[in-house]
Amino acid sequence: MTPSQFLQTLYLADRACMGLVIDCWNARVEMVVDRISRIRSVSEGWNFDATGDIEKGRLVFEKVTSLSFSPAGPLPNDVILGIDAKPDGDSHRFTIKIASVNDQGNSTEVTVNIVALGLFLIDPSCPQVEIRA
Repeated sequence: MTPSQFLQTLYLADRACMGLVIDCWNARVEMVVDRISRIRSVSEGWNFDATGDIEKGRLVFEKVTSLSFSPAGPLPNDVILGIDAKPDGDSHRFTIKIASVNDQGNSTEVTVNIVALGLFLIDPSCPQVEIRA
């Protein structure tokens, strides 16, 4: 399954980025999401099925070679606006758009660009299992 196909199995709309964990020694970036729903049938869509939701799930980008934020400064700390994966040589370029809300309630769209070999999902209730399909 390609990263783009895997992302189509996840429902992230109206979900929030709780944080990013950067593990430089292991070349990993983890995005902690308040709730991740799995889409069982891409043709049927999400259908508001919350039975398999993963609370505080982690999207793990592996073998990361590049990470950037645009604009620099605001922390991505609110709603996930979109995520996309495109081939980039032997890796993939993941573009994640996340809202950043400051203390005054002003929102800025932050684009997080990650170049990585791939990604998988971790359910914190079973952290040793890498969910790849």
